[in-house]
Amino acid sequence: MNLMNIVSGTPVWVWVLLGVLVSRGMKALKGGTAPLSKLAVVPLAFAAWGVLHLLSDRASGPDAWMMWAAGALLGAGIGAMLAKRSGLSVNRAARTITLPGSAVPLALIVVTFATKFWLGYELATTHVVVDAGFVVLSALVSGVTAGIFAGRFLIYWLVLRPTAPVAFEGA
Repeated sequence: MNLMNIVSGTPVWVWVLLGVLVSRGMKALKGGTAPLSKLAVVPLAFAAWGVLHLLSDRASGPDAWMMWAAGALLGAGIGAMLAKRSGLSVNRAARTITLPGSAVPLALIVVTFATKFWLGYELATTHVVVDAGFVVLSALVSGVTAGIFAGRFLIYWLVLRPTAPVAFEGA
């Protein structure tokens, strides 16, 4: 199958999602100040994408769900560590967080999209019984990525709490 067939055979919503996610990743390169609600967009998108895929894929069994959850926990730890080291600053009065520019979100978005796109392509074009290994691998990738973004968001939420220790800000 040639590249044009692959591109034209991909549902439009996939390209819209890619555009939205890359746009968010490009904004993260510049850094800036945002309310917590805007910082929730990417974590929610990746979590929803992963869960919807698990719900819609007939081959997703308990093993895929467990791998997604394990990946999400691992990713949350990585994301929390990245956020703590990011040099963020907090304005509790305005309920905003200022983040320095970072290529991490864009890199995660592109790598995850490419991996999930490739796995989806392979599953759609092999015309054989769905390989459980692909489904589990896809769930793991999805869980780790959703977890990384969720872990980062968790730290943002924690530092905005009125009782958060001052030393934690920008850590």
